[in-house]
Amino acid sequence: MDYCCFMSDLTSRQVAAVAEATATVPTENFAVYGGGWPNEISTALVDAVFSIQAQYRSDTPGKGVFNRLQAFRCEYKSAVDDLTLLVEVGEAAIEAVMGNAKTSSRSKASAVIEAASNFLDIGVRTAEDFRAKNSGELKNAYVPVKGLGWITFEYLSMLLGQPGVKADTMICRFVNVALQQQGLDAVDGATARQLIALTHEQTGLGETLSHFDHGIWLFESDRASV
Repeated sequence: MDYCCFMSDLTSRQVAAVAEATATVPTENFAVYGGGWPNEISTALVDAVFSIQAQYRSDTPGKGVFNRLQAFRCEYKSAVDDLTLLVEVGEAAIEAVMGNAKTSSRSKASAVIEAASNFLDIGVRTAEDFRAKNSGELKNAYVPVKGLGWITFEYLSMLLGQPGVKADTMICRFVNVALQQQGLDAVDGATARQLIALTHEQTGLGETLSHFDHGIWLFESDRASV
C-alpha cells in the first residue's frame, strides 16, 4: 500500500527529516543485509532473544551474540530448524553456549524455551510452519512471554525472511537524532518503526525494508562506537 498519500503534515515532515538523515548513510550499507536464518527457526529464535540489549558482533572469539550463535549451530545441527528438538536441548545447554544473560530478570534461555513451547502449541515446529501461520496468531504466542515483546517478534519474523524493522535502540536513536536536528520531537519505538517503513517507501534505498533497516542499524552502531 502507498501510505504517502495518507500522511499528515507532521508525518510528512518527520519522514522528510529521516530521509535527509539517510543521505549520510554509506550507500553500500543498504546492500549488506545477510538475510537472517530463513530456514532455521531455532537459530532465529535464539538470535532474536539473545540479541536483546546485547553486543551482537565481536572480534573476540566466543564473545558477541553472532559468534556464540555459530557455536550453537555447530553443537546442535539437528535442532536448528526444529523447535521440538530445541526444547529437548533445554535451558541449561543453551546457556552453556549462549551465556546466562537475562531479560526482565529471567534467563534469556528460559524465554527461548517458553517461546518455542508456545509456538509448538499452535503447530509451529519449523521455519516453513512459521511462514505459513497467521502473523497475529504467532505474535499472540510470542509476546506474552515475560521479557519478550513486539520488537523482538518483528526481528524474529525478519530473520525468518519477512521484511520488517527492528525498532531497537540504534534505530530509535537514528530516527530521533534526525528529528531533533529538524526541530521535531522525539518519538517512541512504534512511531520510529513507521517512519523507517515510510522513508524506505519514499527513498527506495535497499532491496527490501530489512536491507534498509539493517543499513541504518550498521551506521548508527558504528556512530555509537566512536
